[in-house]
Amino acid sequence: RNNCAQEMEVVSKYIEQVDSVRYRIKKGFVPNMNVEGFFYVNDSLKDLLFDELKESHSNSGVGGFLPAVKQIGNVASLPGIVGHSLGMPDIHSGYGFAIGHVAAFDVHDPP
Repeated sequence: RNNCAQEMEVVSKYIEQVDSVRYRIKKGFVPNMNVEGFFYVNDSLKDLLFDELKESHSNSGVGGFLPAVKQIGNVASLPGIVGHSLGMPDIHSGYGFAIGHVAAFDVHDPP
């Protein structure tokens, strides 16, 4: 089996649809996640996000950017994050922290 198929199995294990527009990214999707991630998208936008994730594992990649869904997971692993790592409907890949991505941090954690 190729890496892309294995990666998409991981995706199906850690990403679940909660309701018609909300998806949960469970801890473990990326290493050391401190909180869960959520993203809010309709069916059309969902297809774009998952296509971006699949494309990132093909030979052509996504222009060097990590997919927005992975960036939600990465931010969820940052020290001091509180609540959840959230992707709004306009989310798309950014320079490490996706555009349309929201997160809150406790500036006293770690001390």
